[in-house]
Amino acid sequence: MPNIDDEIKRLEDEIHKTQYNKATEHHIGRLKAKLAKLEKVREERSRKGGGTGFFIKKGIYPTVALLGPPSVGKSSILNAITNAESRVGEFDFTTLTIVPGVMEYKDMKFRILDLPGIIEGANEGKGRGREVISVLRNVDLILITLDPFKYSVNYILSELYKTGIRINERPPKMSIVHKDRGGINIMTTGKVNVDEELFSAVAREFGIVNADIIIREDMSPERFIDGLTGNRSYIKALFIMNKSDLPEFKEAYENLKKQGIDPIPLSISKKKNIEMLKEKIASSIKMIKIYLEAPDKEENNNEPLVLRDGSTVEDVCRAIHNDFLEKFKFAQVTGKSVKFPNQRVGLDHVIENGDRLTIYIKKG
Repeated sequence: MPNIDDEIKRLEDEIHKTQYNKATEHHIGRLKAKLAKLEKVREERSRKGGGTGFFIKKGIYPTVALLGPPSVGKSSILNAITNAESRVGEFDFTTLTIVPGVMEYKDMKFRILDLPGIIEGANEGKGRGREVISVLRNVDLILITLDPFKYSVNYILSELYKTGIRINERPPKMSIVHKDRGGINIMTTGKVNVDEELFSAVAREFGIVNADIIIREDMSPERFIDGLTGNRSYIKALFIMNKSDLPEFKEAYENLKKQGIDPIPLSISKKKNIEMLKEKIASSIKMIKIYLEAPDKEENNNEPLVLRDGSTVEDVCRAIHNDFLEKFKFAQVTGKSVKFPNQRVGLDHVIENGDRLTIYIKKG
């Protein structure tokens, strides 16, 4: 009996060998649905199995990952934009672990991670690829880093896609309402055109028998499968072309531009565009400003606390001091996130831009 990796390989080969046309599109759609199901099972088994995978918990500040082939200068970039001291070497796989650093830009802070180089076959575990990619699911931004000698980006995009990471995309606009009977009904809103017969067949491959599936955008079968799978990660990405001071840079840069990719030209040795990179990182991640008020109202200052969008009162406590989390009683919030001024909230309350908070802690 073939194992799950063998079955995935068999389906990939069959999809690749099947010529796409009107007569085969339903067959290919069902094959892709079966493939997505198996990949999801493999990922779930991998998580349960534990192992030596990296785990990065979302912290107070946004997390940015440097991803790219070995030896394109990721460590040098990390050292240039943060307070980190990552080992810099001339050989592939210099970075064998994750090296973190903190980038400060204006009144904001960002956690930057230097990841081991990614090679072709990473989704199959080559070069610690699965460990590297597992980190990316919890970051806010990916910096895909290339240089004039290693600028073939397609394999990186393919490795990310195969592991369910969708860069610079939004989740599919669709919803599923399960029912007890009535079969599958594909419904659309506005002028949305989809192949209802194909989508119904794909849904059945996922074990959906009775449901209303509402689709709110023109959608390919691949996007529909992403929506049904439900485990995709949608992450912003920027492209960097390092070593822009070298003669080979121009040809590589123009090659990427022809592919519709507009990389940030960077030279660490010449200190070129380092501030531009920081600005691009900061503008790619939505941040909010909140204001802390002392309980007695006498020690207030107008300096905001800057955190990532979606932060909670717990994140605010961590940003101030761990004592505030350990001794937390409640918080009072005035602003957009609450229904009335000085509303009492707990640690899990999500704050919004411009909120004013007073945190009360236990004495002693």
